[in-house]
Amino acid sequence: MNTQIAIVVLLVSTCSMYAVWILMPAVARRFLAQRLQRLPLGQALKARMARVATASSGCDCSGCDKVVNVKREGPKVQPIHFHARPKR
Repeated sequence: MNTQIAIVVLLVSTCSMYAVWILMPAVARRFLAQRLQRLPLGQALKARMARVATASSGCDCSGCDKVVNVKREGPKVQPIHFHARPKR
């Protein structure tokens, strides 16, 4: 296997893992982060996994017994003005 193929395999696998991590549901990400904390990964990565493992989901579904502000301001209504093009 030559060096170029090894680099491409490394880049594609890293990008794939990043995409899976980002698109993963928050519950699964927290579960996986808790498991990854137990591995000898280094201080920086271990601190990031600890932060992810304790992070809130960020949603307003009250699934995690958070108090949700139900009164939200709706979007401000602004008129749309169409400008006709001059005919030639």
